[in-house]
Amino acid sequence: MKKFSGSLALGSLIAGIAAWGVADTQTVNAQGFYKGKTIKMIVRSAPGGGYDFYGRLLARHMPKFIPGKPKMIVINMPGAGGIVAANYMANRAKKNGTEIAILTRELALAQRTKAVGVKYDLSKLSAIGSAASSTFLVVMGKNQPIRSLKQLKASKKTILFAATGPGSGSYQYPALLKQDGFNVKIISGFSGGQNRFLAIERGDVQGTANSYESTSKAIKELGLIPILYNGAPHPALKGVPHVGTELSSQGKALAALLGAPLAAGRPFFTTGGVPADRLKTLRAAFKSALHDKDLLRESKRAKRNVAWTAPALMTKINAEILGASDKVIALYKSGAKKPKKDLSKFAKHSGKVTKIKRKGRRIWIDYKGKEVMAKVSGSRTKVTLNGKKVKRKKIKVGMTCKFTYPKPGKEAAKIDCK
Repeated sequence: MKKFSGSLALGSLIAGIAAWGVADTQTVNAQGFYKGKTIKMIVRSAPGGGYDFYGRLLARHMPKFIPGKPKMIVINMPGAGGIVAANYMANRAKKNGTEIAILTRELALAQRTKAVGVKYDLSKLSAIGSAASSTFLVVMGKNQPIRSLKQLKASKKTILFAATGPGSGSYQYPALLKQDGFNVKIISGFSGGQNRFLAIERGDVQGTANSYESTSKAIKELGLIPILYNGAPHPALKGVPHVGTELSSQGKALAALLGAPLAAGRPFFTTGGVPADRLKTLRAAFKSALHDKDLLRESKRAKRNVAWTAPALMTKINAEILGASDKVIALYKSGAKKPKKDLSKFAKHSGKVTKIKRKGRRIWIDYKGKEVMAKVSGSRTKVTLNGKKVKRKKIKVGMTCKFTYPKPGKEAAKIDCK
């Protein structure tokens, strides 16, 4: 019996030494690898704004929790709503744990809907964790009659919502309400939340949709009224209904799809192929940094919330989005693009081109003895020359062109020249 106990004790000791040896070896390996290294922090947007804030915040605090204390530098890589940065991480970044990125929360949605430019596969990126959860809300101006979702639903008058453009949350949420029978109209083309808030203040529109973090100041200063929210609950929104409790079953399904990425609203990834010990090190350092008193103090000063989301939960959320039904995706897509313009109601004026300014952005023709002008967009105006699609700079003085536009002075939907 004693002999058996001794063998057991010896076996336990050997196992313990082996386990310590493996853990110690991993630590030494990680420290040996990262010592003297520089880690790139890729940020999916330009400097300023939420993604940039969290990317720089982690770049400042995360290195002290990585064995070897490497340097970390921030590289902003904006473009295509975050798709450019995701493509870089999937296809060009080093797969050795020296490049991480804060990517768009709509990463899985873009892949599932086959958005233009997507060249990444989310399953081949490694989640590190998310730095914050997000809340999206619908707000109304203080100087208009709609002060609740119930009143909005009962409104016989069309309520105008400001949005940046199709695909953005500011467009998707009023589109969701419109699909669910609310009498709303979306006015897009506003650049950024501040311009939308000013449009509400001027009375040009009555409401908009935006993240809570970027709207909280306007709620206090401009008296904006929250009437609906999606994503993570927030103490300041007590009494405001959640979108999942107020819509039809179809509306709820779409709202769930829109809300899923908000649970991991500031997601960080590294590449696939990173050795397991380094990936574990990065994940542990990320989590430790988000619980660090210095980081929390800094985020509090900036009035930004911090909430760690585990990589496993991020993977689960993304899998649910990638597995969404075709019906729900079709609903999402219908809210991600503008309805086609009814050109039958547009004016059609033909005449010789008399003047061109701003490299083709403004074109004048002689229509029945009177000069009329059309604005020409490089992306929205379809320009043809002898039946072939061309860029606006191909139009020259003396050509005969037909404008299809709402009226003189407005942006043309089509310009046909010969």
